[in-house]
Amino acid sequence: MRAVVWMLLALATGCGHSHDDEPHTVHDHEDEQGHHDHHHGGVESVTAWSDTLELFAEWDTPVAGQETSFLLHLTTLEDFRAVSDARVRLVLEGPETVSVEVDNARPGIFEPSLNAPSAGTYRGRVEVLRGEVVGAALSVGGFEVIVHAAAPDDDEHDEDEEGGITLLKEQQWRVPFRTAAVAHGSVAPTVETPGELTTPPGGAAHVHAPVAGRVAAGRGAFPAPGRVVEANQELATLAPTPGAPEDATRAELAVVDAEAALENARAELARVERMRADDAIPERRLEEARRGVRVAEASLGAARRARSLYAAAERGRGRGSWRITSPITGVVDDVRVSPGEAVEANELLFHVLAPGERWLRAEVPERWAARIRPGGHVRFQLLGEEGWRDLDGDIVNVSSAVDARSRTVAVIWSLREPEDALRVGASIRVSIPIGDEAEGITVPERALIDVDGRPVVFVQREGERFEERPVRVVVRGGGRAVVEGLEAGERVVTVGAYLVHLASRAAEGGAPHGHVH
Repeated sequence: MRAVVWMLLALATGCGHSHDDEPHTVHDHEDEQGHHDHHHGGVESVTAWSDTLELFAEWDTPVAGQETSFLLHLTTLEDFRAVSDARVRLVLEGPETVSVEVDNARPGIFEPSLNAPSAGTYRGRVEVLRGEVVGAALSVGGFEVIVHAAAPDDDEHDEDEEGGITLLKEQQWRVPFRTAAVAHGSVAPTVETPGELTTPPGGAAHVHAPVAGRVAAGRGAFPAPGRVVEANQELATLAPTPGAPEDATRAELAVVDAEAALENARAELARVERMRADDAIPERRLEEARRGVRVAEASLGAARRARSLYAAAERGRGRGSWRITSPITGVVDDVRVSPGEAVEANELLFHVLAPGERWLRAEVPERWAARIRPGGHVRFQLLGEEGWRDLDGDIVNVSSAVDARSRTVAVIWSLREPEDALRVGASIRVSIPIGDEAEGITVPERALIDVDGRPVVFVQREGERFEERPVRVVVRGGGRAVVEGLEAGERVVTVGAYLVHLASRAAEGGAPHGHVH
């Protein structure tokens, strides 16, 4: 990483506008619009922001009636990249209004020159006229340009040291880099725990084989992933298979035995009826004979049904097949079998997911259970994503029991409008508020870095100059921190802070410095 910084410090040469290494006069202040104005000997500069643009402008001390060269650096705040393939207009409004239009000399760099005929104070603004995105919103201004009646003497400028850390715009544009204005806010401490995206009860169904058998298509087409099914709709049929190879033979023999038993029972009934007609036996014997026939008929029916099950197993379907149905209305998400395939009892055949509601389940360590605030600002992060998502949902349950094995408490939320990217079973990280909120100046946690055991941020004093500022962290949570040592409105580096830190160390070690475009 240090080698990368040294390389970046050597970039951005050959622009035609240079700052020499002589001591500069610096008057650093921030006006009510948030502009930073600097005067470096005969070179003046300003940094200004709109909602969409950052402008870092430098110019030679203007003299009425003489051409003044400006060097404009324009950065889009959406992605902190250079404004390229664009045309801009520089406007100065004061005793008179003067303007000039130029195309970018290089990405992000514009070099207009204009002549203010009258001395006085002018208000400047820069408008983007052409580019990838144009319009009235793409403008930044409100900075002052003082035009002198005559060239001021060099000794009229203060001789203060500039100081600070230099990171040129050309360097900022080539790396992940962002700044943001800090403001008052509140932060609650949080704890991060593992979690899972799941479904409510009835939101998913795992359809298993009730017995061992051979799978066949039902009345319709065999289901495929993505197919919409209704509750109790037939998915397939299952013809049971014998538990052992000789079971089918036994079933055939059982039918033969049952047929013989029925034939004997009927013959016995006929004999008893003749004897009863002659009053040779009591009525009770006739009823017993009739009952014997009914039992023999039932036994034959059962034997024949058992035989048909094994015959169906050989053909793949039959009158004795089981109907495999979907327990819920939903979409077939997974199919584990094919028609004709033999399966074991309890083997998974289909997975069906109901559309709509999804649950987020987190496992909170027991030591934090008493302090969790599940109704606060909860965030979660999908595996493989760098950013965090705000949890838009309602609390379902905070378990009243601690899991005996993991020593965690389960917390469940219901997501109101789950996205397609939120897949059932996905592993996640959940950030849950614990304890009371603290108020003060807040910064993103990634703006904080550790320098020699103390937390610091890097404050942007102007477009290319930064200050290392030690701060005291009051509380961290939800990706932000409340800190002491900053004022509202100051801009800090939120992405690339460590790069600025390395640039400061490289400068201390004798890296090239100065500002040459």
